[in-house]
Amino acid sequence: MLVKIYIKLVYVWLAFALSFDAVRIYQHFYPSQDISVLPVENKIAMGKFAGSRNVAFGVKNIIEEYLQEANYSVTEDAPTKIKVELLYMDVIKTQTNLSVFHRNSDAVVIRMRGQIIQDDRVKKTVVVEESAEEVFIGTVVIDEGGKFNNENLSSALKKCSSTLIDKLIK
Repeated sequence: MLVKIYIKLVYVWLAFALSFDAVRIYQHFYPSQDISVLPVENKIAMGKFAGSRNVAFGVKNIIEEYLQEANYSVTEDAPTKIKVELLYMDVIKTQTNLSVFHRNSDAVVIRMRGQIIQDDRVKKTVVVEESAEEVFIGTVVIDEGGKFNNENLSSALKKCSSTLIDKLIK
């Protein structure tokens, strides 16, 4: 009975040691790079989101998530930093009318600039623009006047952030 318990303890210890070694081997061949995301600057000059800290904070969170999914370790004191600026955000509205049939389209357009900074020097700069569109088709349309739809805004922010990170780190 005591021998069986001893053998089980040896197996548990062996499994722990092998799993620890497997993690160390993986980290050796696939190291995670430390990176820092600077506070996002909102340089939108006009409109509802001009100077909005909430949008800038949300973009920073989205970018940190994408970096973590790309196997980067997001820390505050990393030597490599990403700086993001929101440059433009607006709703572009298009309408098509044929007799009583209407087709309205609202597209949230976002433009961002991103920079990779290493050792206080800009290594790479990228400007990206993405949009998310919502289409209404019907016979009677009540115009809302080009307001931001939260789903389109969220979708456009995610698309733009994803494209920015892909272009910066690849």
